[in-house]
Amino acid sequence: MIQPDAEVFAQRDKVDKLFGRCILRLQFYELLMKAIVAEHQLSAPITDLEKARDRRRAETGQKTLGTVVSQIMDSVLVPEGLRGRDEGDAGDAPSINFKLQIVIHSEEFARIEAEQRDLVRLRNSLVHCFLEQHDLRTADGCLTAQHALTQALDQVDRAYEQLRSWASAMDEARKAFGEHLASPEIRDFIVQNRVPWRRSIIALALKEAAMELAGGDWVMVATATDWVAKRFPEEKPAGYGCRSWQQVIHETGMFDLQLRNVDGRRQSWFRPR
Repeated sequence: MIQPDAEVFAQRDKVDKLFGRCILRLQFYELLMKAIVAEHQLSAPITDLEKARDRRRAETGQKTLGTVVSQIMDSVLVPEGLRGRDEGDAGDAPSINFKLQIVIHSEEFARIEAEQRDLVRLRNSLVHCFLEQHDLRTADGCLTAQHALTQALDQVDRAYEQLRSWASAMDEARKAFGEHLASPEIRDFIVQNRVPWRRSIIALALKEAAMELAGGDWVMVATATDWVAKRFPEEKPAGYGCRSWQQVIHETGMFDLQLRNVDGRRQSWFRPR
């Protein structure tokens, strides 16, 4: 027959193992989250990219889990219709500024944010309050602790799998971005300053506007550009070396452009080719 002290010792040993697994899983989770935050965005002069990347990793590594969760929700995960927080400008020197984000439905965003906050509370509770919450001097207290730790492990595992799916999606996006940079159009842009119109946001936005407003048929330039300005306010002709939207439409080679007299006024119309 097991003596009471021996039974408590045996149950406490199970608590120790479960607690250790929980803490290790949480550390794996925290490390992956920090890696996502550190790698999802970079803004730096071309000559300083590696140093800037190392600085960002080091700075992120020093932050608490709660702070990193806030950064995930502020910048990495973005509700539909929002862009999230941007970093500062890299300055006037030749530079690279990129950001990888995951856009999700607003309801899903709220659910994920609540789950992330719960995980931070769980981590803090395990690290700071576990012995206050569970009496490990009795077998019943140890059993209660085991049940709580088993539930905690399930919660952490679910969160970690979700985090891994985000990391995988961002790796795929990063790979696609690398292939994009290696394309002849981007090479011509870097070497000869030729705008890669078919890959540019402004041209794709104009095409989207024509599809949305006229089903891909003729649409007035002013109407389409108002649509673009509301959804892509940072996209302007001057950013592509053009004086007007009509010049952008002409330069892309992606649209037909014509002038029409409407009620005695000359207006520009276009459609995708």
